[in-house]
Amino acid sequence: MRRLIAFALVAACGDDGDKTVDAGIDLPAVPATCSVDRATEDRADDNAYDQVRVLYVLPSDGVDQNRDTSGQICNSVRSFATWFHAQADAYLRFDTVDGELDIGFVRLTKTDAEMRGNDPDNKSVDFGIAYVRERIERELVVAGEIRRNKLYAVYYEGSSTWACGAGAYPPLINARVGTMYLNGLPAGQSIPCGQSYPWGQTSLVPNYVDYGMLHELVHSMGIVAASSPNQHLMGHVFDTNAVAPNRDLMYSPRMGTNDPGWATNDPAGLILDLGKDDYFGTGDVDVGTMSLLSPYPEGAKRPIGW
Repeated sequence: MRRLIAFALVAACGDDGDKTVDAGIDLPAVPATCSVDRATEDRADDNAYDQVRVLYVLPSDGVDQNRDTSGQICNSVRSFATWFHAQADAYLRFDTVDGELDIGFVRLTKTDAEMRGNDPDNKSVDFGIAYVRERIERELVVAGEIRRNKLYAVYYEGSSTWACGAGAYPPLINARVGTMYLNGLPAGQSIPCGQSYPWGQTSLVPNYVDYGMLHELVHSMGIVAASSPNQHLMGHVFDTNAVAPNRDLMYSPRMGTNDPGWATNDPAGLILDLGKDDYFGTGDVDVGTMSLLSPYPEGAKRPIGW
């Protein structure tokens, strides 16, 4: 049975700043449904608490695959949200309208080539191929899409030659967007990231893109902190004591090694913090006490920079 928890008269986390408002009703649950109507504006939120806003974003010349209305993004979010609840015994709080996941649609003013960049040396955010995420967030800011109480899960119908996805990493990168590049084709890869494995399936069994989106959102909360014992490569983990370190949600292979790839298609699934010694229930930045969780955790903390 779902629990309806009313939180009233709290300091708003959103655009009202320091005002005291009725925060609305917090529903600890995975959204059971998603709005099927395309939304080009952020619809009225069910509550004013910190939450994850889901966007389907296209470059100006991107081919619209209707992933926001077809159910694919809805299933993707519900799959990783269901997995997270099973691992954490808590729920991620999403931007919902009348209980349904509110998925926004944004078409940018720049082409895919402009967004992708052309500088492999990454000398600037304007042109560096490593900075697609930064350019997406910059465009969303200009478009008035960014709210102060929201973390953004962007399914980007555009390309990257650098990676399949990227997230913020406060305090080093104080930002709010985590994104998966659905048409990304990093060096050495022959299949676009969004076609490498099925994703957004009705079974709600997560795979690469689904896990990847959650991975980038967790990065954007400031995880894995540099002080965590198994942290490496700016916010990833390699747990040397684990039998299968590649089953960690925040895993990345070590540079210059034969470490295995990320086990996103392992039938046993991934694990939230192998050994529980880096970022869940422990550490300087703990996903278990994030203000983006529902029910609101005791001693909850907002992501750094919020």
